[in-house]
Amino acid sequence: MQMGRVIRFGVAGAAVALMVGPSVAATPTATRPARRLANPTATATSLSNRYFTLLMNKDVPGLKRFLSPAFQVQRADGSSAEKKDFLAKLPVINKFELTDMRGTQAGGTLIVRYLATVEGTVNGRPYTPGPAPRLATYAWNGTRWQIAANANFNPLKG
Repeated sequence: MQMGRVIRFGVAGAAVALMVGPSVAATPTATRPARRLANPTATATSLSNRYFTLLMNKDVPGLKRFLSPAFQVQRADGSSAEKKDFLAKLPVINKFELTDMRGTQAGGTLIVRYLATVEGTVNGRPYTPGPAPRLATYAWNGTRWQIAANANFNPLKG
């Protein structure tokens, strides 16, 4: 009688292992932690240039992949957008230059502050403020960096 219980438990345990095993094995690699960057500023510079290049080229498929699902933008004119609305009404960028980059990293978060000189149109209005401060946040999604937030500030005058 004792042996019967052991066998039933063994079969039940094997059944559970078969059900759980494939789901554990199929866990996506998206849970890989971000590696510690040797030079956060260099990575942030590359990512920020990529963001502006995707915008300038109006590369919506590239932006859909590059923007985090949580993406938000806050503009100096007070307007803002989340990912869906941002992609539906992209700014026009004719040319840009990014300077004074400074990136910092903590785990899967990469923050960069910089100055952006941009010529273009935002919300139907010409946009050429000169070197304007920016602050961007990149999040590691387990596979790659994505931009999660971008804030634009007016240049300080006076």
